[in-house]
Amino acid sequence: MNQTQGQTAPIITDLQGYYAGFISRVLAFIIDAIIIALTITVFNWIVWVTLDTLSTGIFLGISANKIPGVGPVIDFLRDSFLIGFLSALFILLYHVFFTYFAGQTPGKALLGLRVVAVEGKRVSVVRSLLRYLGYFVSAAPLFIGFFWVLIDDQRQGWHDKIARTYVIYTWEARPDERFLSKELYILSSHHRRGSSQ
Repeated sequence: MNQTQGQTAPIITDLQGYYAGFISRVLAFIIDAIIIALTITVFNWIVWVTLDTLSTGIFLGISANKIPGVGPVIDFLRDSFLIGFLSALFILLYHVFFTYFAGQTPGKALLGLRVVAVEGKRVSVVRSLLRYLGYFVSAAPLFIGFFWVLIDDQRQGWHDKIARTYVIYTWEARPDERFLSKELYILSSHHRRGSSQ
């Protein structure tokens, strides 16, 4: 006889403290990547428009290039190496700043995820930086370090292991998410029944 007949699966309404899954983390990463890309694009556009305006003298009536010493500065600010360096610095600061001060990047905040130290405390600046640098270690061998979340008991990627952090849920399950807890309950009851036979 099926043990689940006549019983209703308990509905888990609170996922706070549970290790965050792979899909949630990927979606948060994508949201952060979009925010970063849009910010860098808009900033670069503003800089280019400003430099072009100064160079051509559209508003001032005089080209900034004719002022001694200004032309080389404008050329330096247009240099692709500088733009790349500033973009990389912004990405680093984005991740470290939000992880340290808020415990979550905007992408993680939207999906109800938080980064915590393995001791359960707030993540320090050093750990935030180590975690970000750990992304490169996770990405280097065909992104295996990110996929490690799928097989790790505590859902840690290599960057989490390096920084000694966890990513956990911080929200209560909404009604449309409760189906997952029901399915997990049914699967676990089938597993318990199978192991007891």
